[in-house]
Amino acid sequence: MSTKKQNSKTKKRSSKNLKVNTRIVLTTTLAIIIPLILIATFATVFVQTFATRFNLSSVSTSTYSVLNQIQWSQTLSSITNVLGDSDKNDNEKLEFVTNFTHPLEEMSTAIYIERNEEIFYATNNDNTIIDKAEKIVSFDRGENINYFGNNGLVILNRISSDSENYIVLIVNDNYTVNDISQKTGIKDLTNLFLSRAGALVLIIVALFAIAIVIISFITTKTIVNPIKKIARGADEIAKGNLDYEIDYESTNELGQTVQSFNGMRIRLKESINLQRSAEEERKVLVAGIAHDLRTPLTSARGYAEGILDGIADTPEKQKRYAQTIYQSITNTQRILDDLLAVSRFDLGGYELNLVDVNVKEFFDDSIFDVKQVLDKADFDFEHEYNCSDSAMVSLDVDRFERVIDNIVSNSIKYAKENVKGVLSMILNEYERTIIIEISDNGIGVDTQSLPKIFDTMYRADPARTKVADGSGLGLAVCKQIVTLHGGSIWASSRDNEGLSIFISLPKKNTGGNSNE
Repeated sequence: MSTKKQNSKTKKRSSKNLKVNTRIVLTTTLAIIIPLILIATFATVFVQTFATRFNLSSVSTSTYSVLNQIQWSQTLSSITNVLGDSDKNDNEKLEFVTNFTHPLEEMSTAIYIERNEEIFYATNNDNTIIDKAEKIVSFDRGENINYFGNNGLVILNRISSDSENYIVLIVNDNYTVNDISQKTGIKDLTNLFLSRAGALVLIIVALFAIAIVIISFITTKTIVNPIKKIARGADEIAKGNLDYEIDYESTNELGQTVQSFNGMRIRLKESINLQRSAEEERKVLVAGIAHDLRTPLTSARGYAEGILDGIADTPEKQKRYAQTIYQSITNTQRILDDLLAVSRFDLGGYELNLVDVNVKEFFDDSIFDVKQVLDKADFDFEHEYNCSDSAMVSLDVDRFERVIDNIVSNSIKYAKENVKGVLSMILNEYERTIIIEISDNGIGVDTQSLPKIFDTMYRADPARTKVADGSGLGLAVCKQIVTLHGGSIWASSRDNEGLSIFISLPKKNTGGNSNE
């Protein structure tokens, strides 16, 4: 019992999965095949009856009528069938043609058969049959012709097989067209058709109509119902019900449309969730920027008030207070510069002033600047240059110096407490790139946070309690600038074991040596 149910379910699914195009093609095909089958049955009965009554197997007159034209068609068909029969040899074919065409030739009809451009048979071996035909009507030997006129009859038919090409030409210059006999022939044909085949034609028409109605009903039902489900689902989605799922499973176009609707609903829901998440991130961004701006401004304000209130009553205190105020303002400016850089990049307004720069010269200048910053922070500095002296890159020097400065500042901010800071800078040259590695011995970044450190406003320390932590925009700005240079930036670290930043820049091709 369960096997029958399973087979029934499989059949139902198979029918359900028929594509709309397949259904239409199937309907159209059946609409053609059914009438053809019925018409073929009718034609067989009709031709047999018609041929028996009017003796269509042979031509009996040289006067045109509808029946006479049918007789000629039957005669030509008989000849071509024998010539195209590969089982018969030439003698058998010639014997048939000679015997079959003899009654025609007695009615002044000439038969000319050509095989592969050589004469195969000609009435009385007459070589002028083609000329006689051309006098009756102009024709092209490459095309079939059926000409019936008062000046004569010309029928030409071509037969082709794998190795043989026949031309059959029938000519009768003693042929007339009799309007009265033609009308009589049509009348006889009409009477025969109505008397013998009228009922069969009505049956064909009736079956044709019934078949089309049934097929159209089934097709319409299998198409309209899924469309209604799709329309209902679209209405629900339009109303904001993004949890509504259209229940229709099929592999055809309608099933694919349903899948697209359901996928669209899911993506729309995800998009809305992402939009809400982005809105929350924007709020966090605003709050973070406000916090980072407020901290140095509050510090600057406090020390300024100390000066105004006379707390800094010695030159040493006043100098220390002024330096603190200056540093707070510098930190504020850095935050604003980073925020402006990120905004301009997002808006597509961040442009570089690229020039070809010698890597060695840039490295020497950077070492000098970095060493000064690190000396103030009591950091040890190690550097190594593994590039050719002629290595060149295209840089916006000011912007790229900012990248180096942000990375170095980041290393200083996240140094370990009670551990002397160490920063190393290594340049390596490869076939197509220059890779800069800047490493420190700071607190590092955990594996989960590492991929996010170049994101805007991301900071591995969620507490945001250190003023020196900056805006969380520094490494994001680095990524944007490096990307604009056509390079890439990535990081490597293990928690509490320092951080390494890698920058890859495309090298200018100058023919210099490079490391493998």
